[in-house]
Amino acid sequence: MASGKYSIDTLREELFRRGMYFSTSTRRWTRSHLAKLLRHPFYIGKIPWHGQIYEGKHKPIVDERIWQQVQKVLDSRNNAKHYKRRRFTYGHGLIKCAQCGYSIIAELHKQRYTYYRCSQLQYLEHAVKPAWVREPVIESQVVAMLEKLTLPKEVYDWAMEYLDRALVRDSSETRKELHKLKRKVSQTQATLDALLLKAAQAKDNLAEEFMRLAGQKQQEVILLQRRIGQIETWKHENSLDPAKILELAQHLAGQYVKLPAPQKRQIADSVFSNLQLDDVTLCGNYRLPFSILAENDNHPLNYA
Repeated sequence: MASGKYSIDTLREELFRRGMYFSTSTRRWTRSHLAKLLRHPFYIGKIPWHGQIYEGKHKPIVDERIWQQVQKVLDSRNNAKHYKRRRFTYGHGLIKCAQCGYSIIAELHKQRYTYYRCSQLQYLEHAVKPAWVREPVIESQVVAMLEKLTLPKEVYDWAMEYLDRALVRDSSETRKELHKLKRKVSQTQATLDALLLKAAQAKDNLAEEFMRLAGQKQQEVILLQRRIGQIETWKHENSLDPAKILELAQHLAGQYVKLPAPQKRQIADSVFSNLQLDDVTLCGNYRLPFSILAENDNHPLNYA
């Protein structure tokens, strides 16, 4: 890449030609993975962390001068692209071809109709030539998969009532634990302050002992505050409680077709994983917790 003679696509083909495969199931590298590899500073002995780059302890395997040249090549090509790329609902990596593992891409025909096809239609031999699939065909299958998340009304009502009771119980227990921890922090901090005051007033031989004890109390405060932070973070991350997820899933299929394209794509990416297009048939897996609802589609939950 540093030579400037390759694009991401031609480099993928060169790797394939040399037998340097991405995986056993997908031999050609995906564009996104190859681009990330070329950009990652790990290979020059550095570690990215929270927006900063740090020197790692591992030995670099790529010369930094070459790596920097690659960044210039990639940056120059990105800056050269001034066109506005149309955002399609199901394109750009959301769905893979079931035959070859490459991305399904979209094309607009007659400025009205969106068709999806394998990105390697012209470059890779398929056992069966990939079909051109209109967007409504894919969307109807997405809706059918979302309908599997809908529970019978009596099951849904029972589940919501149960989850409401569980949420109240869990919230009460969390509040009690936070109250105890904060009270413990206050008590430990008061002891720490007293020890520091004694250390400041004591003679040298006693001051050292008071500082040792103060250090222990300081460590206790840090551990307690860390635990409080963990609980509060857990509360924030779990603000979308199971009851809300269940309510969302119950009405998702009916509301899906009315949503704008970006929201449809976000929902499809959040609910499903490993979406593949096999000729004209869309298939894939459900992510947790939606997989639990989908598994009980034909066998309703035993809630007696």
